[in-house]
Amino acid sequence: MFKRWGILCLLLFLLTGCFPITPREEEQVVEEGNEQEQEQVVEVVPQVITPDNYYQSVLYDGSYLHGESRGFGNSVVYNRLDLDQLEIGLTRIAQQYFDPDRYFFREGQFIKRNTLNSWLMRYDEETNPQGLNPALGESGEMREREESQPRYLSHILEHNYLVEDSNGQLNLGGIVIGLSMNSVYNFRVEDEQGRYYFYELPLSDEAIEQEGQRIANEILQRLRSENMQEGAFQDIPIVFALFREQARESVIPGNFIARSKAAARSELERWQRVNERYYLFPSTEANQEARNEADQFQRFKDDIQDFFDTFVGVVGKGRYVDNQVQELEIEIPLRFQGKAEIVALSQYVASELQQRFQGNYKVSVTITSVAGNTESVIIQNPNEEPFIHIF
Repeated sequence: MFKRWGILCLLLFLLTGCFPITPREEEQVVEEGNEQEQEQVVEVVPQVITPDNYYQSVLYDGSYLHGESRGFGNSVVYNRLDLDQLEIGLTRIAQQYFDPDRYFFREGQFIKRNTLNSWLMRYDEETNPQGLNPALGESGEMREREESQPRYLSHILEHNYLVEDSNGQLNLGGIVIGLSMNSVYNFRVEDEQGRYYFYELPLSDEAIEQEGQRIANEILQRLRSENMQEGAFQDIPIVFALFREQARESVIPGNFIARSKAAARSELERWQRVNERYYLFPSTEANQEARNEADQFQRFKDDIQDFFDTFVGVVGKGRYVDNQVQELEIEIPLRFQGKAEIVALSQYVASELQQRFQGNYKVSVTITSVAGNTESVIIQNPNEEPFIHIF
């Protein structure tokens, strides 16, 4: 039964495109500026056909163009799970407005690093009038001043989407801005002896949304001003998405809560709710609110446990949109293993995926060693047999 599943190189799928590829000829863009800029050659990465329908990225002179704020998110978003979900989830938001078959992806190039830093800081009329977080409270002890005016905005992520014109040139066709909002405000207070005291303040969903919408409107005005690219963004549609981060110790990522679009020369439209969330498996919450997948996961976990004579921890997290599961990621950490054991377990997992998870959603399993190294990956896409890759 297992010979139907080849051990496929998933890494090469992602990096070199072992999925069916549609070649695309090089595009050339004439940039405003000097002669060297005008000769810059812009290429589109060949299309890779996947169920996720990723955007094709744009290369400049054969190189990937990193965003102006590259690496900045690691300094302001505490939980790496939140940052990863913000980045990849923002492209899913973009697909609601910019067709991946027509638009091409580029990291944000217009909100410069220094600008981003000043926007994320507190507003101060004298020292930082560009700050988007509220000014510090004026009365009481420092803890009271912090809690009366918490910082809601954690990070701003910009994505650019390019579209081909009738002359074959790629031009900016849309901007998507992700606003990553704190759900818990963590801060510290220093006393007179130089000792630090750490506090956390939970923030209500209503306050998060209200502040996020206020900030989105302010950023829209700044992007549409004459000072930004000489007013060029007045004719560019701009989409905003609000992302709610999880608490720092969370083992599941945050989620998007709302989105809105400002058409060319227009204000933001009515905000639309994004009904997205994550569940941890196993957990009491999943048992109560995602019972079907929780039961499937438990049976899968029991089968994997029967494969070994020692206890093996199996954990998973599921992404849900409109209360329907979209993707389930499972991790199986092993304490002791040989390569033959990894192969056998991977084959067994592939068989179990077909038996236990038959819904119209993607299931991926990662088998790791005690050192944290990935030993194998098994992926089952909807209506397909599992792919196996042994590292």
